[in-house]
Amino acid sequence: MPLHLVSPFDRDPEPPGEVEAKPARKRRFLADLCFILIKAGAFLGSIYLAVLGLPLAVFLLLVGGNPTLLFTQLGNLSAHYLAADHLAQAQFVQATAFGLLGLATLVVIWRLPRFIDQVVETLADQRKEP
Repeated sequence: MPLHLVSPFDRDPEPPGEVEAKPARKRRFLADLCFILIKAGAFLGSIYLAVLGLPLAVFLLLVGGNPTLLFTQLGNLSAHYLAADHLAQAQFVQATAFGLLGLATLVVIWRLPRFIDQVVETLADQRKEP
């Protein structure tokens, strides 16, 4: 009993028609959407990590790259400046986080037009290629 297998390469090509146009458009739309989401995630992630990591890098430079000394000074700041009041310490941390996130959001707004131009240009180039 012979075994006869037919692979997609063995079949005759089907003529393009109305039936294939609709799934191709859906696939193109989903591919574009995935590209935009990945690109936007990388854009936002890089900006927020850079802005939130910048104060840490500056303070590490100030203490000569010694993280132990940095955290000792931060402990002194919270103990003396905030007088060990947990409510004041929580407000200080919240205000600092709010300020850094606000700064990061301003950087995002500032760089957004360039990002949109890059995405539009890349999608236009992809549509030109066959």
